[in-house]
Amino acid sequence: MSRGRGSGSAACSPILRWRSPVWCTPRSGGPTTICGSSPTYRCTPRCWPPWLAGPDDRSGSPAPLPKVGGRAVTTSIQDVPIAPRRVPVLGHTLSLGRDPLGFLQSLRSRGDVVAFYLGTRPVCQVNSPDLIRRVLVTDAHRFSRGAVFAKARQLLGDGLATADEPSHMRQRRVMQPAFHADRVAGYVEVMREEIAEVVAGWRPGRPVQVDREMARLTLMVTTKALFRAELGQAAVAEVRRSLSPVLNGITKRSMLPGELLERVPTPCNRRFEAALHRLTTVVDGVVDAYRASGADHGDLLSMLVTARDVEPDADGAAGPAAPAMSDAEVRTQVMNILMAGTETTATALSWVFHELARHPEAERRVHEEVDTVLAGRPVTTSDLARLPYVDRVLTEAIRLHTPVWLLMRRAVEEVRLGDVTIRPGTELLISLPTLHRDPDLFPDPMRFDPDRWLAPEAKDWGRARFIPFGAGGHKCIGDGFAWAELTTAVATVCARWRLVPVPGRQVREVARAFLRPNALPMIPEPRIR
Repeated sequence: MSRGRGSGSAACSPILRWRSPVWCTPRSGGPTTICGSSPTYRCTPRCWPPWLAGPDDRSGSPAPLPKVGGRAVTTSIQDVPIAPRRVPVLGHTLSLGRDPLGFLQSLRSRGDVVAFYLGTRPVCQVNSPDLIRRVLVTDAHRFSRGAVFAKARQLLGDGLATADEPSHMRQRRVMQPAFHADRVAGYVEVMREEIAEVVAGWRPGRPVQVDREMARLTLMVTTKALFRAELGQAAVAEVRRSLSPVLNGITKRSMLPGELLERVPTPCNRRFEAALHRLTTVVDGVVDAYRASGADHGDLLSMLVTARDVEPDADGAAGPAAPAMSDAEVRTQVMNILMAGTETTATALSWVFHELARHPEAERRVHEEVDTVLAGRPVTTSDLARLPYVDRVLTEAIRLHTPVWLLMRRAVEEVRLGDVTIRPGTELLISLPTLHRDPDLFPDPMRFDPDRWLAPEAKDWGRARFIPFGAGGHKCIGDGFAWAELTTAVATVCARWRLVPVPGRQVREVARAFLRPNALPMIPEPRIR
């Protein structure tokens, strides 16, 4: 059952159409009806605004409709409440741009599935945890990855983080061994050493930009743990410089009404293209060096370069082995890992230290637990499971400030979600902050309360209501690696330092590629034990 209805109606929900007698005419063959109340209009070349045309069509005709199964489809939404304050041509783009989190969270009370428009392109936000689980897990075969991942795939290539089936399953099979629990345990020493090196440069009373320090820390951990050959300071600096512009640019471009605006030589577009070129050049150099050396460094990149993939034949027997990935695919995987393995973890750590600074009792308990377990020595793999309060602090901070703030899918066949029929080609959005801050799921959701995770039912929350790493077959392959890094970082930093907010600086959330703080200056103070 829907939890509410918006002020819009299903009659206002044509997909890829603009309902206006000024701009459009009824489709040939006469008007059709949606829910029996209103004609459905489709833009004709005569009336389509030229600036909304597709990248290969400057005549003013509409951009190609989405394709499912190789054919163009015309989709419609039935029985879906529409977000209020839809603007002609622009849809809800301005509202989403001004306050992405506020806008998406405002849709929660309007129904389990609510539509809004990016220009003339509709998107259905799924709010119910049960329906979210259907989209990501139970009925995952009915959906592809969606607009954001399609744009990333277009720009970066077909990597694990962007691929659809069957390519995704093949790539996951090749990469999974690098993220097994025993491998992750072996990475902890590298994590600890790199984290200790970063914090060794802090000086008492001298402010540090914690968000930048965490980005530097996680990049060093990722490159040393997964790509153990020395990349060189210049290469690491280029990666640090380029990652955020590329990630933010991909997210922005996925929200544009067409590709034409991407081709306008604006300063923003030029910065994006330059950053993508720099990042690609660095990664290509690393992959070429690995290929040329032929050495096995015992790391993920060596595994990708040397991996052989064996597909079973029709009888289930092992077929001939073939290179698992081309150079282009290896490059794509490296770029995916650098993006997913650094920015997300860095953002999560920034929010953890922000919340600890705001909640002295939680900070005291973290320090007490770390002191008791470590007793002044460096953290080891076996210590991670002995830090339950640190674990709850991490979980609660990530619930409150989920770095990966949206997931998208695209229907590839008709599916019924609750009271709503979703047609092929329809884009679906899952807003993780909206889910993780739902008061029906988490009472007093904006309160930082690590002990809410002591509730007996909390062990089941990961099925649908708390999914920071996604769910189903596309769940983040590196979630275990990330959690080990988060725990190691918090234990290592808190064993030595307190981080105190800089007076007068307001920290706010910025929803770009990830949900990050606008800036996080803090003052390190040595702990006195």
